[in-house]
Amino acid sequence: MTTTGNSPMRSVHRALDVLKVLELAQRPLRLTDLAQRAGLHVATTQRLVGVLTEHGYASRHANGYTAGPAALSTAHAFATTSPLRLVARPVLEEVATTTGLTASLYVRVQDTRVLIDRVEGGRRPHYSLPIGERLPLYPGAAGKVLLADEDPDAVAARLAPVALADGTLLDTEAVRADLRRVRENGYAVSVDERQIGTTAVAALITDTAGRPLGSLGLSGATPSLRDVADTPLPADARRAAHTIGARVPAAT
Repeated sequence: MTTTGNSPMRSVHRALDVLKVLELAQRPLRLTDLAQRAGLHVATTQRLVGVLTEHGYASRHANGYTAGPAALSTAHAFATTSPLRLVARPVLEEVATTTGLTASLYVRVQDTRVLIDRVEGGRRPHYSLPIGERLPLYPGAAGKVLLADEDPDAVAARLAPVALADGTLLDTEAVRADLRRVRENGYAVSVDERQIGTTAVAALITDTAGRPLGSLGLSGATPSLRDVADTPLPADARRAAHTIGARVPAAT
C-alpha cells in the first residue's frame, strides 16, 4: 500500500484486505479474529466489514463473518467474460483428453494463485480443488512458474522457509535453487509438495507481447507419474500454455 493518512484509497485497500481474509478463511471469523488477521484495529475492521456486508461482499452470522454472496456474482462475471478463460477452455479439454490428467488454469492475485478453470482427464484425481480456490504461489508447480520471471534470491528470501505437505521445510537456498531450475527449464514440477499423492507439471502462459497471464498445470496421482521430467508431459504443458497465450490478444 502506497497511500497514507485517511485517504479514500487507503480505505479501499483496507476493505480489500478484509475481503481477502474472509476469502481465505475456512470458517466464520469473529470480529476480533478478522481484525487480527487483517492487521487492523477492531473499530476500523468493524466499519469496513459493515460496508462489505451492506454491499453483499461479506455476511454476518451468529458465529462470525464470512465472504458474502456478491463474491459469487463477481466470480460468475469473471468466468463468463474473461478472455483467458474463454480461450483456454478448449485447450484444457484437449490436453486433458490427450494426457488423461487434470488440466488446470490459474491466475495470479498478489501473492497467491487462484484456480479459475479445470478439466479432468480419464484418470480421475483422488483430490480435486474447487474452482475459485486461492493457494500460495509456493509450493506447487502451477504457482512456481508464476514466480519464474522474478529474482529467485528475492523470492526465496520472501517465502522461505516453506513447509511441504509431508512436513519437510525448505530453506532459502532450496527455494532459490528450485526457482532457478524452473526458470532454466521453462516449466515446473511438483511431487507431493502441496498435497500428498499428487504430482503436477506446469508452464507459464504469456500473451503475444510476452506478459504473463497465468499458468497451466497438469496433475495426477503420484504413483502413476514417475520421472515426469523424462516424459512428454513438460512439452505437453508448454505447448498448451503457448497455444492459449497465442490466442489471447495482448492488452494495450
